[in-house]
Amino acid sequence: MSTSTISVSFLESQLPPEWKGSDLRGQINQINQSRNKKIIVLDDDPTGVQTVHDIDVLTQWDKELLREAFNNPEKVFYILTNTRAYQAAEAERINREIAQNVQAVASETGIGFVFVSRGDSTLRGYYPLETDTLTDEIRRMTGLEYDGHLIIPAFFEAGRMTYHGTHYLKEGDALLPVHETEFARDKVFGYAHSDLTQWVAEKTDGRIKPEDCVVITLEQVRRGPDAVEEMLLQVKGNVPVIVDCLSYADLDVLSFALLQAENKGKKFIFRTAASFVKSYGGIADQDILPKEKLVAKGQESHGGLVVVGSHVQKTTRQLEQLLAGTNIISLEMDVNKILNPAEKAEESKRLINQVNEHIARGQNVVVFSSRKLVAVQTSDGNLNISQTVSESLVKIVSSLDIVPKFIIAKGGITSSDVATKGLGIRKARVIGQAAAGIPVWLTGEEAKFSGIPYIVFPGNVGSDTTLLETVLKIEG
Repeated sequence: MSTSTISVSFLESQLPPEWKGSDLRGQINQINQSRNKKIIVLDDDPTGVQTVHDIDVLTQWDKELLREAFNNPEKVFYILTNTRAYQAAEAERINREIAQNVQAVASETGIGFVFVSRGDSTLRGYYPLETDTLTDEIRRMTGLEYDGHLIIPAFFEAGRMTYHGTHYLKEGDALLPVHETEFARDKVFGYAHSDLTQWVAEKTDGRIKPEDCVVITLEQVRRGPDAVEEMLLQVKGNVPVIVDCLSYADLDVLSFALLQAENKGKKFIFRTAASFVKSYGGIADQDILPKEKLVAKGQESHGGLVVVGSHVQKTTRQLEQLLAGTNIISLEMDVNKILNPAEKAEESKRLINQVNEHIARGQNVVVFSSRKLVAVQTSDGNLNISQTVSESLVKIVSSLDIVPKFIIAKGGITSSDVATKGLGIRKARVIGQAAAGIPVWLTGEEAKFSGIPYIVFPGNVGSDTTLLETVLKIEG
């Protein structure tokens, strides 16, 4: 165990109890319903809807689609930007274009909005670039200055929480600082600090110093919404606000306080993981979806398809369990061949033919990129490799002749590309979760296969057996 690891049970014995308000989530929902304002979540990969249900996710952001979303009764909707898969300049361009289109539709409809920039719960992604871009663009168009940007990477469903300003990953009874995990060694978005004030200084290249950040401690959160609101009302100058939270009860205190502060004129923008959206949106809990919701109606005689692109160790262990625990047909994509122009076409053709053949016979298939990570020295080069591999996996989906009885895509870039390029989804409905933190979309009418469940399985979520358990659940 690391010297900086904390025992969860010891921590809980030392803490003040959670603040017990009367149905804060319900009150948050009521406040949202009464506000003439949309909560727009810009999701840097498709896994961010992993805590919500009965909400739309748009994969494009033209004004026509945005108008529909603004005119729908729901107060929350997602836009899949997939920026984590792109170079920084493209991520900036996408955020700028979305801000412009959203502001235009908001002006036209007379409906306000707040932006939540949803990033990874293990701190990978384009911070501060995305919040800076949105802030700059909104200021340029409207003159609005934000009082603060809140940094809330908590994602309880996967054991990610923040205490004393430090972000942790829960493993068993231990809380491990995230800079000691494999995620901190990411080839594109790596980092050296779990203390979020230090992480902000690191990511802003010293432009923001640790002492510039406001930290709302767990002790303050557990004194209730009034104590948190009092702190939020003091915040100005778009400073980073880091919030301790170990549970949804803590987040609900924060969300209620935020809405009160916003009603008094405070303006905030958010960089958060998935749990915050559920709380701030006032979205009620829902049970995990039953088997019937995970299978495409009328396609039960066909095989299902699992597509695995993610290379984190957890995904590899989950894949091993799936292969050992079922008779699923295993098809490995040779990444070296995919990266070699002379061999790429032949390797793709082989996989496409075999996948179609097995699904038609009613056999489940898993296609996965070879597990030995091919990497180069530069982060841009590694992004290019990821994109090339993802494109080849997507081509398999777009070349399907037969509707699979289920589709699971594993990993952020992979699941986004499968959704937009493989299945041609423009707008989908998030119907819930297949397991904790694993969202299920219902594809729209425009998709290659319309009205079928699409399971978006994050690379870094679940135990070693969760992928296996999901497939076994579908098979009954």
